[in-house]
Amino acid sequence: MTVHVVGSINIDIIARVDRLPRPGETILALGAERLAGGKGANQAAAAARMGADCRMIGAVGTDDGGRWIRDLIAATGVDTSGIVAVEAATGAAHIAVEASGENQIIVLPGANAHVAPPPEIASGVLLAQLEIPIDRLAALFAASPRALRILNAAPPSPAALPMLADVDILIVNEHELAALAPGNSAPDHLRSLLSRPEQVGIVTLGAKGLLAVWPDRELFVPAWPVTALDTIGAGDCFCGALAALLDEGLALGQALPKASAAAALCTLKPGALPAMPAREEVERFMAETG
Repeated sequence: MTVHVVGSINIDIIARVDRLPRPGETILALGAERLAGGKGANQAAAAARMGADCRMIGAVGTDDGGRWIRDLIAATGVDTSGIVAVEAATGAAHIAVEASGENQIIVLPGANAHVAPPPEIASGVLLAQLEIPIDRLAALFAASPRALRILNAAPPSPAALPMLADVDILIVNEHELAALAPGNSAPDHLRSLLSRPEQVGIVTLGAKGLLAVWPDRELFVPAWPVTALDTIGAGDCFCGALAALLDEGLALGQALPKASAAAALCTLKPGALPAMPAREEVERFMAETG
């Protein structure tokens, strides 16, 4: 089938620093680079690299940056026929990455604010994030019950809460979960966002692993041991890889460790989209490490 990724496309401006700046502080960067990114583009690339037939639905500007990033997305194996050019600047993300791999990100939506999803996704997997207009995403999820609907609720927004009833798999990290359902117990507060018996919530826990929560049970998956260079794309890699694995028919319990392995490998290279690992890399890593 097909993984349909509806989401953002950004030009990432990445500054490498010894440590992240405190509020009001100016620091000097050790270096900088321009890379392709955006949660949607990253997740689409991760799905394609995992072997999925993946189609990206998004928007870029008519500027040189838009053409440049569309070509880079296509080079990962993603079908870019759903990417349209609009009269707006291509989205941009300004990212600071410290020596430990931790990061801070500020996003300028640009063309992403003009993404117009199709009326429905009738089959396969629908994967989306919250860097494009939420009202349009909500309408798409409500109209697509025949697809497996995965939402990565990032960046978190209370405006997305009403659409969660139409989500089959919800993916958040610890910070996003705290913003959507404040509290001290990850399982209970993630479970509070679920309203149907068959829904699943997944909270990624960084180097600790991840927790999958159903209304009546939960599953912990430990992280794969790596020394991270750059964590920018890890969450996106996990989402895209998981979508690809579920699209090919793996059960969630089988798919989670492999998607986690892909995310771990992603942290060993700089950047986001360029760091997405190929399927054979993931399987070799699992065989050598597991």
